[in-house]
Amino acid sequence: MGVRKLEYLFEKVKENVYVLATWDYSWNSYNNCYVIVQEDGVILIDSGKMEHATYLEQALKSIGKSTDDVSLFLATHGHEDHVQSSAIFTNAKKHVHPNDRNLIESSDAELFDYELPDHGVIHDFDCLLVGLHTPGSVALYHRPTKVLFVGDFLCFFGDPLSIDGLVSEGKELRTAWLEFLQNGGVAKDELNPFLNGLHSLNEFDAEVMCTGHGGVLVGDIDNFVNDLWQAGALISNN
Repeated sequence: MGVRKLEYLFEKVKENVYVLATWDYSWNSYNNCYVIVQEDGVILIDSGKMEHATYLEQALKSIGKSTDDVSLFLATHGHEDHVQSSAIFTNAKKHVHPNDRNLIESSDAELFDYELPDHGVIHDFDCLLVGLHTPGSVALYHRPTKVLFVGDFLCFFGDPLSIDGLVSEGKELRTAWLEFLQNGGVAKDELNPFLNGLHSLNEFDAEVMCTGHGGVLVGDIDNFVNDLWQAGALISNN
């Protein structure tokens, strides 16, 4: 019998920033969401499926918070594994990009504001439409902490965590993504949009990259993004 995965991991990313990585047995992947604790309330980036809501409540409780403390919810995109559990936060203002409105279940559509900009600022976040994975996929850069949330634009879906843990430099994860790209892992019709998204990410002075699934990368983010861009550009030009 194989080793059973932990139900979830909840770890500090930076001061007042936490990652919850819940193991999704049906998809064999860690599914990530993020908690930012501020004096005036808690911000949540993505939320997991509804079946993961219990773990999210437990994680909040472990840092002395509850669902009532969450005042703002930002979705990197509209897929169910990133928005469903947001339903439990009845005090929160909830945002998703308008391009993903049709991905939100009709019963929940009225719970969201569709105001995330293509390129602009919302609260303390720079919001950038990367438009890959879903039409409304965004990257969110939290200025006070220099943490970049990229959702599934760049993630480790179905991959094991780094040998150094959930939150780490993740050297082997970076190498694996580069090799994936070099071996044609990004479809040709998606390569140029992907490269455009990578190029845009470099406008942020990110110290941490928080992904939609799996490892959270710490340090040297600009070089990782540049390495991917250069590898993709070589493929695009050939």
